Amino acid sequence: MSMRWLSAVMLLSVLSQRVAAQTPPATTELAVNGPQGALLIMDGQALGKLPLAVNPIVPAGPHRFRLELGNQNAESDTLTLPVLGQAELNLTLSGRTLVAILRVTDGLLLLIQPETLPSALRDGITATVSAAAKKEHSILLGSDKQAALLHGQSATLRCIKNGDCPEALLPEGQISYVLSLRVASGSDGTVGSCVLHAALLDTRTRDISARAEGGCESSDPAALSAQAGALTVKVLQATMARPRGGMAVTSTPAGARVLVDGRWVGVTPFQQEAFAGSRAIEVHVDGYVSHKETIQVKPNETATVNAALERAPANPLTRPLWRIVTGSLLIGGGIFVVGFGTSALLTNGRCKDETANVDTCTLYYDTAAVGGGLVGTGSALAVAGIIMLAIPRSTKSR
Repeated sequence: MSMRWLSAVMLLSVLSQRVAAQTPPATTELAVNGPQGALLIMDGQALGKLPLAVNPIVPAGPHRFRLELGNQNAESDTLTLPVLGQAELNLTLSGRTLVAILRVTDGLLLLIQPETLPSALRDGITATVSAAAKKEHSILLGSDKQAALLHGQSATLRCIKNGDCPEALLPEGQISYVLSLRVASGSDGTVGSCVLHAALLDTRTRDISARAEGGCESSDPAALSAQAGALTVKVLQATMARPRGGMAVTSTPAGARVLVDGRWVGVTPFQQEAFAGSRAIEVHVDGYVSHKETIQVKPNETATVNAALERAPANPLTRPLWRIVTGSLLIGGGIFVVGFGTSALLTNGRCKDETANVDTCTLYYDTAAVGGGLVGTGSALAVAGIIMLAIPRSTKSR
């Protein structure tokens, strides 16, 4: 018995080790600000001199940081980095003391369109946007992390392009904003002129929080990149200035679509952060009358909607167009055939020489069988057409 128990314990230990090995470690993307040229050391390992070329991806959890600059060197207290997020670390040397301020920041995902832009131009725009976002205490994710998050994330692209965002866009806590930058040809027709459109998608509200645009010269990559940075600051500042509240929508029956300002954002029961202001709410489910209501979302408050949906009255029974056309053709054809059949029946037994004496004429019309067949066929066609038009097709109420 003891051997079986020992074997079971060993098996569970092996399985737990395999699961732990398969679970990816939690990491944090860290933006570090500090004295230029200072060597940054984390947990005894040098990360490089400030400013770092790229934001390091470090394991989440407790860490100690140290700066060495000339004769100055100091170490921080233990700081705990958040799990699956972004953080900004501001380091200041004050004598032998290192002042460290850790701040959880908003993660920014960047989409540059069209995808055919030269790679050098895309890199320039990315670098400028990264610097601009950093000034607004946001972190532009690295290319590898962006690619991993966007892989298979068609919902994010659909949300930006069509405005319908019924699904959770990205894992909670990883991304706060998705910035879409689109370079379009200028409207004045000048060669090389362009317009740069910026749209910022707020993932917590699933709403386009700010838009901006500016003129540019596609032949001047530096100016285009600078314009991208300016628009990034503009939409981020506009978004951060907007007060937020919440909305909660329930319905009877549950599972109804929730549309906010005409955009599909989910199904009931529905609860989400929302920008303050007037919101047009529609709750819809097939077979019921839609509930429409305008609510006021107030800062730091949650507006509620409780929709008791009533069944919609049955729609008038309808007939599809193909049945109307086919039925009409059958009735018309049937009448036409019946006309020929009737004429054949009336001609049956008459002399072909048009004499009135049927006893003496040798040739006469024998069209009874043909006439009867035509009348029968025509009548059947007409009846089929009448039936096709008379029987309606029921449709579900929407």
